[in-house]
Amino acid sequence: MAKLTHPGKWPPTDIAEGTTPRAWLRYERQYPGSRRPSRLISHPTVPYVAAARVGGTDGEIDLAALSAAAEHYLKQLKQYVNATPPPLGKADPMLDLLADVAASGSLLHWCDIWPKIDAEPSRLDGQIASWNMSRHPKSVMPGTVILVATEGIPDPMHGSFLMRFPSAGFRVPVEVRATADGFDLVIRGLTAEFPGGSHQALSSLLAGRSDAEKRMVLGGLSRSLSGVPLGFQAGVAPATLVASPATDADDAPVEAAVSDDGSSTTSPPPSDPASVPPTPQAGAQPPARSSVYRMISMLEDNIAKQAGVVPKSLLLQDIRFSAEPENVTDGAWDITLTLLARGLDTPRGEPVSYRLTVRVRLAEPGANEVELLSVTRVPLVSHAVAGTGVPLPPPLPFVRVFPVPPPDWRALSGRVSPHPAPPLAWRRPTRPDRILDLFREDRAIPLALGMKMQQPAYEVRNCPRFVPGDGEGRFPKALPTTGLSDLPPRRNISSAISAYWHSKTFFDNMRGLGLAPESYMATAEGPLAVHYRSGIVPGPGRDGRTINAQVRYEVAPDATLQSKPSIDMHLALANLNRWARVKTGTPDSRLEPLGIASCGRWMLHEFGHYLLAARIGQLEFDFAHSAGDSLAAVFFDPLSDLSSPTYPGDPRMRGWTFPFVFAPRRHDRTPAMGWGWYGLLNRSVIEDPPDSGTEHKAYLTEQILSSTCFLLYRSLGGDTLAGAEADWGQRTRASDMTLYLLMQGMAGLAQSPSRAEMLEVGMEEAGWSAPASVPLPRGGADWQPATSHKVTRWAYETMGMFPSDPSEIISKAGAPPLVDIYIRDRRPNVFPTGDGPVEVGPGSYVPVSLHWAADANWVMPGWWPSFGNRGSIAANGARLRAWAGWVLADKPLAQIMERSVVWHGDLDIGPFDIAPGGADMALAQTDQQQITQLTTAARNAAPAGTQLVAFYELSQINDRANTDPSAGFTVMIGPGASPPTTVQALVDLVAGDNNLGLHMES
Repeated sequence: MAKLTHPGKWPPTDIAEGTTPRAWLRYERQYPGSRRPSRLISHPTVPYVAAARVGGTDGEIDLAALSAAAEHYLKQLKQYVNATPPPLGKADPMLDLLADVAASGSLLHWCDIWPKIDAEPSRLDGQIASWNMSRHPKSVMPGTVILVATEGIPDPMHGSFLMRFPSAGFRVPVEVRATADGFDLVIRGLTAEFPGGSHQALSSLLAGRSDAEKRMVLGGLSRSLSGVPLGFQAGVAPATLVASPATDADDAPVEAAVSDDGSSTTSPPPSDPASVPPTPQAGAQPPARSSVYRMISMLEDNIAKQAGVVPKSLLLQDIRFSAEPENVTDGAWDITLTLLARGLDTPRGEPVSYRLTVRVRLAEPGANEVELLSVTRVPLVSHAVAGTGVPLPPPLPFVRVFPVPPPDWRALSGRVSPHPAPPLAWRRPTRPDRILDLFREDRAIPLALGMKMQQPAYEVRNCPRFVPGDGEGRFPKALPTTGLSDLPPRRNISSAISAYWHSKTFFDNMRGLGLAPESYMATAEGPLAVHYRSGIVPGPGRDGRTINAQVRYEVAPDATLQSKPSIDMHLALANLNRWARVKTGTPDSRLEPLGIASCGRWMLHEFGHYLLAARIGQLEFDFAHSAGDSLAAVFFDPLSDLSSPTYPGDPRMRGWTFPFVFAPRRHDRTPAMGWGWYGLLNRSVIEDPPDSGTEHKAYLTEQILSSTCFLLYRSLGGDTLAGAEADWGQRTRASDMTLYLLMQGMAGLAQSPSRAEMLEVGMEEAGWSAPASVPLPRGGADWQPATSHKVTRWAYETMGMFPSDPSEIISKAGAPPLVDIYIRDRRPNVFPTGDGPVEVGPGSYVPVSLHWAADANWVMPGWWPSFGNRGSIAANGARLRAWAGWVLADKPLAQIMERSVVWHGDLDIGPFDIAPGGADMALAQTDQQQITQLTTAARNAAPAGTQLVAFYELSQINDRANTDPSAGFTVMIGPGASPPTTVQALVDLVAGDNNLGLHMES
């Protein structure tokens, strides 16, 4: 491993002793009353930074180096939080558990890194790993690694391996940043999730037990669960080793119970190394095959009979435990198995796969007596409504597709439209083919050999049950070689082309956002199978005559042949009452429909399920149905006529998520009407987070999520104008920025998140841990994601997150950070919505046009900044840095965002004490004079015909600007350095941080 140098003290003394802890340290437990213990810890502007020297005898960046840094960080965090007196008001015993991850007695173990660092992409053996988020094709550093630890115990049948319990564990994102001698390892927080309800973490059940008792229980469980490497089918050993990092000599393992109220008991370290089963060691080779695991093999037939599934198809996903305190060592244990299985064949169509929840009772750990208590099953489907590459031939030039749903269609700027803009009444799925064809365009699509609609990550399958004459259903569909240029919309082949086109669009953007499908899919096998005409099961829609779509897990009939499920997308119809007659007057005459594949918005909703199923092994969030509505709303808005400020119809049409194949879901909801994270419509999720988001309330929560993400998109530039019309280029860029944060945030998940806050902090992490600059898939200047995390928090805050009292129903925006200083700009204090205004006050990120102009709302109104504090405690000792310069006219006005900025001078003034409450504070006259001297010097030095600008940074220890070097972000401006040198980068920086301000000459 690399040679590490840890920080001498973290948090630094000036932070630990001179600040209000909760002003810089976000520390959240589970929802009040929730039975699922969790932690969210975040400190973006006070990073932990370890230096790693690499090369030669110093080694390389690997799991050992990254986990050593994380372990030191966890110990420092524990020492701070659990100090006497505790700075947060009370100690947190869960930190005892997390900080001892490397101790010899710990049941928590780090997961291997996947994809491996500096290696070709490979299949993940298992279902969870420490995620390597590097954008490099071979996953080399620098990049970000999401270190993941789960509970697990050794498997005595092949002792070098762990039986992992994925639902119990935590994650630590580590940004690996290149330096002259190697890398800096930057940590800004962690999240943890443990089983709840009637289940407990194994560490909790064993807390306070003697060495002998632990040895007996763990040995018994190991024997009972022998041959069950989690995430693999029965009897097959994993190919990946789980190494245990070396433990410091002075490590004393302390086991702490994970409880709802934070209480715990602890026990001294084991007196001898044999008190727990041996920790797996790297280097051993697995046996090719182990015996069938005992517990399930004894019950396999009974489980299959009660559930109505194929016995050989059972796949184990997770194990959870529960036991009464008096039974832990010598009494009955209830064990809940989460299994995937394939349903039995039926005369009515293809079988459905199921998630089984199987409760069994062990007479005692290690006993042969196993009682089957209950079996419940849930279809592995989620509804839209309540390989290797091969050489490609030349693309087809004349395939007709709906690039956007008809209500979104507009003539591209600068291009002569082939026809006048049709009215909204023409843009419905009930319209005849000749009308709908007005909204289609010619597109080129690459195909595999034999004209097959197939790529390594996805393929469109034949659908013989619904399309007469189609080929075998397990093979990709091939296009005919002729007759493609004039196909009407209501044709089966048109549905297949639409499904392929929208799949291509999604996966192209996924790769463009830095997520390669081959290194994203962890819990399933690829490729994604898209069934362009299909039925919806279970229920009456199985005949395909329904307006719906769904994503399913498909479990193989024999688990020994396929150890992970596949993911299938099934697409039904866009409307029921209009079909087209084909081959009239012939024996083959039949009716063909308009498929829901024609609607890109619905396809993106289904891809939201794909992203979850491929990464965390669930089709839905625990707190919401999915992020599919968010993907649809954000991706298509900059392509939509409905978002144009000159749209002649109702402006509220912009808020309909599915305006073509209609569903009453919107992405412009407001907390004032109950659509808030702590509002009435989300209350049941808060008070009792479900095991999965299948209940109807999850569809409601999905609209809260889509409204949040859409608000974020608008604040990042989704409302930008070019004169009276939308600036479609800037809006598309903002769309890609938002999709990057959302999809990268989902990619970084480990345990299934019980709270929306886990996704929120994941999206913040996606910003501050990203490379300094990333390209965007649909064009525009490169973007620095570290400019985004404050806007992300504000969007969730405005939708009701961060309430002052989580136990109350909140029908307004949440609370700002305790210290949130700002430089005043022209943004309004009220955020208008379709359901009424939302008061947000000064210093917010209310969506405004982010165009370059002296009178733009994101710009300061004058040369001298005024500032305030949105928070509730004083910001003492703040300082102001200022720079002056000019913008060159080196690009035409139409490319103003590409113009260069030259900086001439700077100054540093302060300190200032800024009172809370949002009242503006003006600079003293002497400070105003210094700024006047700075701008005058720049004006005198600037060439004729250039535009004078002044840039300001206001920073304080509890609320550091993104550019403050102490925050350690990639957009920092160090001593002697200058602000960005292009207009676009300057706009991104200032509009994304209320600590920054800009003024310019008109």
